[in-house]
Amino acid sequence: MRRVLNEEVVLSLLALLFAGVSPNVFPIAQAGLAPMPVLAVRLLLPSLVGLAVVFVLAWVRGHARLAARMSAGVGAGLLATIGLEAVRSVSFHFGGMPGDLPRLLGVLLTNRFMEGPSTVSDVLGYAYHFWNGASFGLIFAVLLGRKPLAWAAAYGELIGLGFLASPAVKAMGVGFMAVQMPAMIVTVLAAHLVFGLVLGLLLRRWLHGGWLLAQRA
Repeated sequence: MRRVLNEEVVLSLLALLFAGVSPNVFPIAQAGLAPMPVLAVRLLLPSLVGLAVVFVLAWVRGHARLAARMSAGVGAGLLATIGLEAVRSVSFHFGGMPGDLPRLLGVLLTNRFMEGPSTVSDVLGYAYHFWNGASFGLIFAVLLGRKPLAWAAAYGELIGLGFLASPAVKAMGVGFMAVQMPAMIVTVLAAHLVFGLVLGLLLRRWLHGGWLLAQRA
């Protein structure tokens, strides 16, 4: 039993590691460390393969709890991102954001900054944006499992604060933590609060059990 549980923990930590790659690609690129197309090939795509391998291993090796948490986290994260997008897109329409972030992500991913967005860049940008939401959902589900709604709300706000403090926001020309654009601060925190609440509600419905190391008897 101890060997099986240790194996589950190792696979869980690998899942957390791979899931943490995607949300960091944009900030790393905006910090000037490497272009997004390079990071996508060298980090993002391998992390997707790594997650797929971990999921298959969890399923084949009988770690049903981990497989369930991974799939529930991805699904809840995707749906929670729809809620986030509802807030973000309305705010952007009324001037509460300096730009359309998913379209910007697509432009950077396809190296079309000078040419502007295209259908392909838009698809890739939104796919990357939603995958970030799925990744954050997976991280919460695998690490914490089923928690009170307040935990998920706080988790969403921490993600929002992390985004505001990242080089990505400063590169948008609104200063550190978007202090030069208060409407963006409100938008980001409101959108991520919705993300956290939707994520928490879904995972409370879909999952059982506590955090990663609270192993089953």
